[in-house]
Amino acid sequence: MLSYRRYDDPVQISEYVVSRPRYPQKVFDMILEYTRQQAMSCKSGKFPLAVDVGCGPGLMSTSFLAPHFDKVLGIDISEAQIAEANANKEYDNIEYKVAHAESIPVEDGSVTLVQVATALHWLDHEKFYKECDRVLVVGGVIAAFSHYPDIQVIDHPNKDHLTRILREIQEKITSNENPEYLLPNKYAAEYYKDPCLQIPYPDTQRYDDIFFPFHTTIAGIHRYYMTITCVRKFINSNEERKRWWKDIFDRIMEAYGTDNSESPLTITFKAFLLMGRKPTRSN
Repeated sequence: MLSYRRYDDPVQISEYVVSRPRYPQKVFDMILEYTRQQAMSCKSGKFPLAVDVGCGPGLMSTSFLAPHFDKVLGIDISEAQIAEANANKEYDNIEYKVAHAESIPVEDGSVTLVQVATALHWLDHEKFYKECDRVLVVGGVIAAFSHYPDIQVIDHPNKDHLTRILREIQEKITSNENPEYLLPNKYAAEYYKDPCLQIPYPDTQRYDDIFFPFHTTIAGIHRYYMTITCVRKFINSNEERKRWWKDIFDRIMEAYGTDNSESPLTITFKAFLLMGRKPTRSN
């Protein structure tokens, strides 16, 4: 199961949908290329079944799989997330269910791809990987990926100053001062390099440094950070932190040279990807 319930508030989920960056197509192309190397497609030319674990509202990851599989199942522990996913469903071959990551509601050996986007760090990894081994066909693939802000402002004449201010946010929210910054957050900040997250198959691949731009606004950066549970709880925990948060964005506005909080702002994000293929005999 997802070990932590982070996104059950419908208001926060709505903000999540509009304020989080979308993964670049390159990530999904890499996953599909790796899957095609051994997995067998159906007569339709598509693969039979993919499962998107921790699918959230569906738009960030599940929808990308629909054109390449006869059926895609998105699962999440949050009823509110699944409700949002069903409201946003773009393809008829996608089904969403409330389910736990270590109890995927499919038959043994029926899945070509288990995908987990921005969620692996919240799972019970040992149980999750055992469940993946149960549901995957031989040659089937686990693909786990996430992203993390690289904190580099681009396309602005004062980008270096803006970058320094934004990095102050990152330094404070990831410091020991923030009791909401938990071990799973650190796993993501370390780009899934901790040994406990590694896929337990001999055939694995890892991709780092998949940089992509996040086109947003000054207010959009504010909304993005407030969709992160450990940030929102930290900022709202006392008046001093609220004042610090307001001061940070006042300084961003000043450094940008604008009174309009919806002025465009682009920062770089880094995506990282782990993949592994189920062998003929699992280790």
